Amino acid sequence: MTKTQARTALATVAALLLGTASMGTYAAGPQQDTGFYAGGSVGRSSYSLSSSNSVPTPWGGQKSSKAGTAYKLYGGYRLTENFGVEVGYARLGRVSQWTYTGAGYSTLQSGSGQAFYAAATARMPLGDVFALNGRLGVSRGRISGGDNTWVSGDRRFSGSSTGLMAGFGAEYRVTQNLAITADYDYFGKLSKQAKGGMLSVGLKASF
Repeated sequence: MTKTQARTALATVAALLLGTASMGTYAAGPQQDTGFYAGGSVGRSSYSLSSSNSVPTPWGGQKSSKAGTAYKLYGGYRLTENFGVEVGYARLGRVSQWTYTGAGYSTLQSGSGQAFYAAATARMPLGDVFALNGRLGVSRGRISGGDNTWVSGDRRFSGSSTGLMAGFGAEYRVTQNLAITADYDYFGKLSKQAKGGMLSVGLKASF
C-alpha cells in the first residue's frame, strides 16, 4: 500500500467515526445490535515492499509476487449500537521479491505474512439491513520465511513490527444474527521492509 492509500484508509475510518458519533444511538428493529459477535472472511492481500531493495526479475526467473490469498478471523463486542471493540488474526499469504545479495548477484526472497490486531470499532446503520463499519487500532505483524543467508540483514524483509491499523467496510444483514461482509484492512508495517493489507468478503454472526 502506498502512503496515499494509507492516508485514504485512515481518513475514511476517521470520517466514519465522526459520522457515527454525530448520529447518536440508532434502533435497527426490536433487537439492539449490542453484545458479542464473531466472523471470518477470505480475500486477497496486497504487500508493499521497500523499493530500494528490489531488482528486475532475471531472464527465465520466477516472477515476484506482492499479493496472495488471505483470510481473517475475528471477534468483538458492541458496547453500544454504534461503538465496540474487536480483536482478530489475519493470514496474508505469500510474498516474494528479487533482491541483490552482498556478493553482487540477485536472489528471490520469499515468505508469508500475518497480523494480530486489537481495535476500537464504529458502526453506522443505513436502514434495517445495511451498515458501514470502521476499525482503528494497533497491529502486530510478521513476515516469516523470508530469511536468505546470501542477503544482508538490512535487505531481508522477514521480521516483525507493531504499528497503526485501520479498516473499513460494509455489511448486509441476511437474518437478525447473520450478515455478509465486505472489508478492507490495512495492517501497517509487518516488518521493517514490508507493509500489508487485505480486501475480503465473509460472514459475521451476532450472539
